[in-house]
Amino acid sequence: MKKVKLISPIDGSTYIEREIATEQAAREVIANAKQAQKAWAALSIDERTKLVLAGIEKLGEMNDEITLELAHQMGRPIRYGGEFSGVSERSKYMASIAKKHCTRF
Repeated sequence: MKKVKLISPIDGSTYIEREIATEQAAREVIANAKQAQKAWAALSIDERTKLVLAGIEKLGEMNDEITLELAHQMGRPIRYGGEFSGVSERSKYMASIAKKHCTRF
């Protein structure tokens, strides 16, 4: 099976290797995503907002790990602390205005 290598800009080493998905595997992922979207669409905006905020909280708990990943994958210095603060800020803002701007619910 073919693999893709992620070469770290830090030192040019191979940081990680992953197998490339087959066409059939990709089609299965797409079918599963379409099915999951139906369940998501059935939720109210309040339920969706609650889940998004819970997800952001979990992501924040992983920040140390994510910061290291970003450093290796993008060459972003660890001292910048990753991207979590910006993602968190934008997500919380969008969650706070979702109900006001969502006309379907």
